[in-house]
Amino acid sequence: MTLTHKFLETCDKFGNNIAIIDDTGSLTYAEFGAAAKKMAALLTGLTPRQNIGILLPTCKEFSIAYFATLLMGKTPVPLNFLMSSAQMSYVIKDASLDTVITISLFRNLVEGQINHCVCLDEIKAPSPKSQESARTNKFVHATQLSRLVDSPADTAVLLYTSGTTANPKGVILTHKNILSVIDGVAPSFKFTHEDVILGVLPLFHSFALTVTLALPVCFGARVVYVTRFSGQRVLELIEKHKITIVAAIPSMFRVMLRTLGSKIERSETSSKYDLSSVRLYATGGEPLPKDITEGFSAISPIPLFEGYGLTEASAIVSVNLPDKYKAGTAGPPLPNLNVQIVDENHNPLPPNTDGEIWIKGPSVMSGYHNLPQHTAEALTKDGWLKTGDIGTLDADGFLKITGRKKELIIISGENVSPNEIEETIALHPEVYEVAVVGVPDKTRGEVPKAYISLAKDANLSENDLKDFCRDRLPHYKIPRYFEFRENLPKGPTGKILKRAL
Repeated sequence: MTLTHKFLETCDKFGNNIAIIDDTGSLTYAEFGAAAKKMAALLTGLTPRQNIGILLPTCKEFSIAYFATLLMGKTPVPLNFLMSSAQMSYVIKDASLDTVITISLFRNLVEGQINHCVCLDEIKAPSPKSQESARTNKFVHATQLSRLVDSPADTAVLLYTSGTTANPKGVILTHKNILSVIDGVAPSFKFTHEDVILGVLPLFHSFALTVTLALPVCFGARVVYVTRFSGQRVLELIEKHKITIVAAIPSMFRVMLRTLGSKIERSETSSKYDLSSVRLYATGGEPLPKDITEGFSAISPIPLFEGYGLTEASAIVSVNLPDKYKAGTAGPPLPNLNVQIVDENHNPLPPNTDGEIWIKGPSVMSGYHNLPQHTAEALTKDGWLKTGDIGTLDADGFLKITGRKKELIIISGENVSPNEIEETIALHPEVYEVAVVGVPDKTRGEVPKAYISLAKDANLSENDLKDFCRDRLPHYKIPRYFEFRENLPKGPTGKILKRAL
């Protein structure tokens, strides 16, 4: 089974059910399938190259373009519209793109670098007797006869990571990779065609692609896409569409809490949102601060189910479950994955010991596109993925992420995780966001520096924070420097960009 076959099967089985809702309308699964086949028919023969770029916001057209590309036997390459021009040029060249499906708003990001810029908002609908219509009917007939030759080992998507290096890396994920993750989480969360999933993350992100594009198609569930995130908009949509599953990063949940808090403070009881339909709040992508966990526990009987993953493992490695939940951890690994913690010499470590997280299983990528050396460095000969993340496994098998290998601050030879310092500072009620990085020091090699964004109307000094840290951290972990900023730099998913700091 492949995602393409799942898509066609679901469109046939749940044809009358609503598949997608966005700012411009909705599609049933029958309409979704027909639209993908129509786009595939119109684009077939446009390029001999294998890869096709998709440069679109989070909307129904992205999903249509994705499955249209698979139906053509091509590989979708989602493009991050927030990349720098240099990064976009690099990706276009690295992926050998000569065709990009986009809208006129984004045309200038790729124009002049490709042969075919297909702007969906400029395509006229074909007349019933047109040649394009005849091609569509022929293509629809072919796909209805299941003349698809893709296999689970074929590439389902080429996803470029933002990473910490100058150039993005293209991660090759197969149909088997993505479907194995869905198989790993489905039994515990009991997904069905009655679920309504909120799609608020950008679809060029692996978490969004897996949870808000592939997963609903596998079960015939409904997805509500949000092109531009705002706390108020998301809360309104949860109430309006009776959302059952909300998948977002911690920063987004913080904004939602802030929105709810402002309503409560102003006693706007008439504006209180009904969130009773939600049965799952899923979060990952960055550490989950205690203040967000505690904030949600005060307004919802449903906890935040924190997980951990990375693009190279098809987005999800571990997640807290309804029957296996431990606050402060990223949950147990998926049942079809092996996870181990190793030291610098690649030896397995005992429980509750910090080390690099290694993963092995069906969701691990095929490799990096055009980067054989990077692939060899990331994947061992017997199939283990070296994540570059630091964490622990406790005696019960719960995974906790404590930092990035490259982000560790080495103070007088002592490895210090910035996450521990960040979690401590975030406990202060006047701190809105915090990021800690290592900066050079002549005596100690490195020392911590904290970048702070304060809550509204907060009046907090550097000395106040130092006093706060002294009661909670060893002296060498207390930041030597504090810098206050109105906002901290963020990537497209709202994650703080430490490399910019």
